[in-house]
Amino acid sequence: MTSRRALSALVALTLVAALTACFPQLPGMGGTGGTTGGGDTTTGEVVEELVNTTWSGTDSDGDDWGFEFQSDGTVGLTFNGSSYDDDTDTWGLSGTTLRIHTVFVDGDYDFEGTYSGVDTVDLDGRWSGGSFSLTISRD
Repeated sequence: MTSRRALSALVALTLVAALTACFPQLPGMGGTGGTTGGGDTTTGEVVEELVNTTWSGTDSDGDDWGFEFQSDGTVGLTFNGSSYDDDTDTWGLSGTTLRIHTVFVDGDYDFEGTYSGVDTVDLDGRWSGGSFSLTISRD
């Protein structure tokens, strides 16, 4: 009887671990955010220092970007003069690594750079069609 209980407990523990891995963005689960396009888009923590700040810059392809870091972990976005505020656009900070994830009709765009408390951040941008660089400055 003890072997059957031990086996049942092991099976239950394995199922919980497997299901937790399938849903890394569940609130309170300490997940790592989602992944898109095969890349890790871990968003990390929302940091009060950045909440409700806006940043902007022009990328290496000549496109203008603007980000407003919102308290719920989403980011308000401007791209070449058009504004977007969608729940799928997210941001977060893991240590000093700032990550931003945006969703466009042509695919997901992911940005990553080091935030060290200064008013500029150099970001590496990537999407399914390639990569680019973007330096954003606090507005």
